[in-house]
Amino acid sequence: MSKTWYPVIDYELCLECGNCVEMCPHGVYDKARNPVPLVIFPEGCIQGCHGCGDRCPAGAIKHVGSTAENKNPGDNSCSCNCSEGEKKGGCC
Repeated sequence: MSKTWYPVIDYELCLECGNCVEMCPHGVYDKARNPVPLVIFPEGCIQGCHGCGDRCPAGAIKHVGSTAENKNPGDNSCSCNCSEGEKKGGCC
């Protein structure tokens, strides 16, 4: 869990598809407001994970703390420690 890494939604780009809300098992998003993504628990986000952003068809999700060295182009993996059953779309 991280206090320096969390998603920020650009609501002008957001399609409100709910992909990000559905894929995150860490309670970062308010599932009651699905499909509108609302970050309610940023500390639950896993440092280096781009799972929700990778699922966003509009590119509306950026991460505070994200730098070029945190992710290789085309790398859909993340540093979260989930079981295989929890992994979705390259991240948990």
